[in-house]
Amino acid sequence: VASLVWFYVYHTLDLVFRQIGRTASFARRHIYPALGLLVASGVFFNLGIGSTVGAVPNGTLDSDTIDSAMAATTAAAAAVKIEWADMVIVSGVVVGAATFLFRKTLFGGKGAPELTIAQKAALVQAKTHVPSAPSEYNADKDFVFKMRKAGKNVVIFYGSQTGTAEDFATRLARDIQSASVRPLVLDPELYDWQCLAALADDELAIFVLATAGEGEPTDNMEAWFNALASDRETPDDSELPEFRQPEDKPDFDDAAPLQGVSYAMFGLGNNTYEQFNHHARVVDQRMLTLGAARIGERGEGDDDADIEEDFARWKEATLPLIRKYLGSSTPLQSGDDSAAVALPEPTWKILEMDAKKVWTKGEFYEEDAEPVTSFDARHPYLAPVSAAIELTPNADRHTLHIEVDLAGSGMRYESGDHIGVYPTNAEEEVDLLLGALRLLDKADTPIAVRAIDPFAAQQSLFPVDTTTYRAAFRHYLEITGSVPRAQIKSLVEPFARSAAARSFLGPLAADKDAHAAVVTAGCLSLARLINAVHQVEQQAGVSAEEQLQLPVETAFELCPRLQARLYSISSSGKVNPERPSITAVVLQYDAKAEGAPTAKMGARRCGVATNYLLGTVRYLRGDRAETLAPDHQALRAGCLLSESPSLPGAADASVVEAVHDGKDHTLQSFTLQPAPGSACDNGQRALSLPVFIRRSLFRLPADPSTPIIMIGPGTGLAPMRGFIQERAQLAREWGAGREMGTALLFFGARTEAKDYMYREELEAHFSEIQKVAPQSQIITAFSRDQPQKIYVQHRLAEHAELVYQTLLCGQQKLGGPPRAHVYVCGDAKSMAKDVSKALASLIAEREGVAEDVASKWVSEMRRLSRYQEDVWS
Repeated sequence: VASLVWFYVYHTLDLVFRQIGRTASFARRHIYPALGLLVASGVFFNLGIGSTVGAVPNGTLDSDTIDSAMAATTAAAAAVKIEWADMVIVSGVVVGAATFLFRKTLFGGKGAPELTIAQKAALVQAKTHVPSAPSEYNADKDFVFKMRKAGKNVVIFYGSQTGTAEDFATRLARDIQSASVRPLVLDPELYDWQCLAALADDELAIFVLATAGEGEPTDNMEAWFNALASDRETPDDSELPEFRQPEDKPDFDDAAPLQGVSYAMFGLGNNTYEQFNHHARVVDQRMLTLGAARIGERGEGDDDADIEEDFARWKEATLPLIRKYLGSSTPLQSGDDSAAVALPEPTWKILEMDAKKVWTKGEFYEEDAEPVTSFDARHPYLAPVSAAIELTPNADRHTLHIEVDLAGSGMRYESGDHIGVYPTNAEEEVDLLLGALRLLDKADTPIAVRAIDPFAAQQSLFPVDTTTYRAAFRHYLEITGSVPRAQIKSLVEPFARSAAARSFLGPLAADKDAHAAVVTAGCLSLARLINAVHQVEQQAGVSAEEQLQLPVETAFELCPRLQARLYSISSSGKVNPERPSITAVVLQYDAKAEGAPTAKMGARRCGVATNYLLGTVRYLRGDRAETLAPDHQALRAGCLLSESPSLPGAADASVVEAVHDGKDHTLQSFTLQPAPGSACDNGQRALSLPVFIRRSLFRLPADPSTPIIMIGPGTGLAPMRGFIQERAQLAREWGAGREMGTALLFFGARTEAKDYMYREELEAHFSEIQKVAPQSQIITAFSRDQPQKIYVQHRLAEHAELVYQTLLCGQQKLGGPPRAHVYVCGDAKSMAKDVSKALASLIAEREGVAEDVASKWVSEMRRLSRYQEDVWS
């Protein structure tokens, strides 16, 4: 009876609390148990004395009657102890049975079986970030207060992991700026989500959100995402965030706290990932559920197709709606004469100065600033390089292995994590841009770059106060990427003074196909684009004075911040806790542009970070480098790594003939800063790289008896190497007598003789693993060792029975998603999709189910973190 009453009252209160929009968690923890105890006590009390009281004539009680009744009850209890014991036992059974039957309802558990390390980490994180009551008010984190103080009526928040979303947000602010639309770009990590409800109906929030990993929010949106979607698995079941109630909204509705708030949304993603644009989709849906009103459609950019065009289409459709909402007239069209001559308003001002201290080595913080004790993407650690070698010296590509030393940094990593590395631009690229902007003669002039808007969130463009033009382009800005079509239209074309320049730039700005054929296919960086315009103008006889001259302030706007490159760590945090390693292929290719003039420096294009890492290997192995003779301000101190004897004497590195190695690889030049106590000319070379660790959910299963299938062709082997190191060490610790889950590695490369990296190490590790998991093995696919190309997905099909038995994990039949774990790392566009199809196909064939059913099982494996991908396109 007590259990039934308790259950009935529980559901009644739960329903009432949910109907009024309040969370029931407090009631579950405190009110319901107390009420249950009270009800149970009352029931047992009535069972105990009810018979005695009921026997009193007419139900009348006086003191003598009560005394005699209690005495009788005590005597009866002593006489019937077995009856009371039976009652306690039966009641306990009833309560226990009811608790078990209704455990999900009573305790809210979802009962997900076999939590992986990734799931446990996500669960702990979700519990840590459950929305709570509004925190203590902090004016510095109140973005609405900041907006109004600055006279702004639009706030643009960016969720950015690699810098693209931040760049889009900055460009959006410039495109939408007018007398009636006054935007402010902010990093949500620095502001309080609880102030969101305070936005007035004449104000607007715009979200530009990238999706990280497999549907994760970016690091700087983590707190906001956890507040809006406390239940990541089913966001619609998230608890109601408790926003700070604004004083100017007396009709504030707790059930719809964002009522009256308007916003716009653009997401950045890649459709090769299953959770395409998941971050923006979840935030968008939660905003609508909480009462906010979206202006226009949610935009979705696809980095696998043409994210720039996706962004341009969304702006074209949404910006007029935003202007209308805020009472602004539509800007002048490009056909108007006034629009054709209008020059863009600058965001930055450059101050050339005589400074006592100039930062030219790519510093992320000034030496006299407060010491950094915690290292992250904003404050990277200068980690000494402890090993730097070439893994495949006889192959036609450079494949590198680099280790850094984290000792003393306090940073640790786990197998599957990523390491971020901040690169340096090559000297040829730096001088190419300095020459195009006509800055070579004052490249080493000290400058400070300040925001023109005194209320801008970012008041200084660089992390240091004073630097130089050369150092800015070398260390802080992306200078090699193709110039987007929208930016040619808004920031380059307006400065074209000659008819020849306008005729060349016009189609690139207006026609996406022309832009794709010339700029994208040719990978025309800002420097190459300017030089192409100058070449057209020279052919048309335009004088140097009338040729395109792009202001340096505009160039700073066109070049986003130089971002760290992320690499899957190729070592185990348990085996080598302080020495994470990088495994990378150096990127070079020849661009093909239609209709573009012959570019200065030719068609060869070099990946920024991998060629910088190759420069690190070259420097440490003793390649040609010489100490730069510093001037009186030591503005060009360091070591110049260059195979060309013409450097450093040449005023322009971009005109020096390129040097190629035996692999027809262009060897770029880099200005490097030797580690303290070392030098490039005394045989004691040492370098440090600015790095940080980024956590990942790409994890081994918690139970070593769980089988794992690893598919990692090429440098996709990187995280698998860490997993294999970890299992091999565990196998050595266990010894014979214990069983470990089978480990299968599918590795692919071009040729066995030249491209099989880490071969001896992998074979040694698997010999250890096979002692406790006999079926474990390496299965290889060398695509160019036979007439018909063979890839890892083909090997999966060939070894279908072995793969299936590994997936069974001791079962007779699967009947659903396998319990084994599958890991895929490498190319997302082709390989990852083909592997997923091959796995579904072999499951369908052996289970006797349709392939779409097997595909659903694979998708369920993804949801349970049993099928994990670390892929890129």
